[in-house]
Amino acid sequence: MPDIAQRIRDAEAAGDHAAVVHLLATRPVEAWFTLPTEELTAIIVGLPADAVRASAEVALVARMLAPEGAEALTEDRALSRSPHLPAHLRRWLVVTDAWHARLHGDVARAYEVLIRLPEIEAAVPSVLDPTNGIRSLFLTQAAVTALLLGRFREALSLYGRTLCVPTPAALRFYLREAHLRSALIHVLYGDPAAARAHLAEARSTPRTQSWMESQLDPEQVLVEALISEQDPVGAFTRILQLTYGSMGELWPLYLLGLQRQGVLAGRRLEARERIEALVAAGMGTNGTALNSSVPHVALAFEALLNGNVPGAKNQMKAVEDRSWPAVIVGCMIGIASGAPKAAIRELNAARPMTEGLRQAERQRSLVLGLAHYLSGDSAAARAAVDQLEELNRRSGPHEIAVMRILAPSLLELVAERIPELLPEVKTRGDRGVLDTPSLTESELAVLVRLAQGETRDQIAKALFRSPNTVKSHQASLYRKLGVSAAADAVRLATEAGYL
Repeated sequence: MPDIAQRIRDAEAAGDHAAVVHLLATRPVEAWFTLPTEELTAIIVGLPADAVRASAEVALVARMLAPEGAEALTEDRALSRSPHLPAHLRRWLVVTDAWHARLHGDVARAYEVLIRLPEIEAAVPSVLDPTNGIRSLFLTQAAVTALLLGRFREALSLYGRTLCVPTPAALRFYLREAHLRSALIHVLYGDPAAARAHLAEARSTPRTQSWMESQLDPEQVLVEALISEQDPVGAFTRILQLTYGSMGELWPLYLLGLQRQGVLAGRRLEARERIEALVAAGMGTNGTALNSSVPHVALAFEALLNGNVPGAKNQMKAVEDRSWPAVIVGCMIGIASGAPKAAIRELNAARPMTEGLRQAERQRSLVLGLAHYLSGDSAAARAAVDQLEELNRRSGPHEIAVMRILAPSLLELVAERIPELLPEVKTRGDRGVLDTPSLTESELAVLVRLAQGETRDQIAKALFRSPNTVKSHQASLYRKLGVSAAADAVRLATEAGYL
């Protein structure tokens, strides 16, 4: 039997509008994902308005696509209020509205309504899915929404349920999607072995004729690059060649992966420039989840790695969500700002976020140990470090690279307590970012004015300070940077990311 796309094309070519409407009404998911959006839009627009209005299912498909020129086909305002609208179509309206809400940045509201749908909560059938792909659609919509909220454990659970749904051959891209996105979560925050297993399953899933396949290809490239351990520079180059546009809604995860690989490859500057370009283009300016926080969290983290604590704090002012990426960076900034006890409280409260996510829990334990260590509680620091042994026997290269920049002394403590966890770490007496005094906000304000070529008197007038106060800040600034002239201070500060 011809696939649904071909059957719709044949009916449309024959002018059999009733057959087109019937196929769209009974197999909407297959029609949506196997026909290119432009072609499906043209077919819907070409249908008589009365035929569309007579079928609530087809009207809902038109409403979800919102094609230009099709508004008149769905002007029936009673569609969403009709007491005669079947319950399963009311749920379609919920998914449609949630989808549009997510695309407009309101991810939290989208998730609240999606997670309550019966198709999400009900037991998954083991032999046949009578919904013809609707259950898989609803599950994957809820899963990607959880992912964009930073609710990684819930996203993994929802993708796991998707993999259990009997899937028609034409919709097997759902399986590839679930495996790839589970792999992405695991490679960033979970179990690398699970990431490799999901990637292998994604590679072995037969490709369909759906346009979704080409959208999933960049996600596979990203996962493959992040999993690669032998060639960090080559992996970073492959990620850099991707664009945020090709990643679709997952662009916040792309930025997290880009920065992660930039640290490993020693190419943090290129990663920062890409992120800054996206922010300048307006990305991360609105929303309620990772789509609003990740660019600023990433820039804050980069500033912290450069020792620019005021710059890091300034970036975090734009972050409102409390997902794990924001929490861990915020805690590290708090530690660097001299508030380790507040970080300890927040890290302890964040434990539910990281349970079941091996790398995230390891990050939490390492930073918790660092906070205790810098607060002077060596016993608590050792206890936090000892928890690492229960998580796994070896830290990841990204964590080691970050801690080597921030606090080599903590790595030495870990190596001392659990030698097999960090066998390559040797005691070298290195000083990290957190071992070196950072610039204060006053010193940074003076630095900015120096970069603009202002004199001490001009700076004092602009900052409403006395010349002697500016002189004191300038002397402290030069001492911390190890320079004796404004030009050298500006050059070094620019290289470090302060300017």
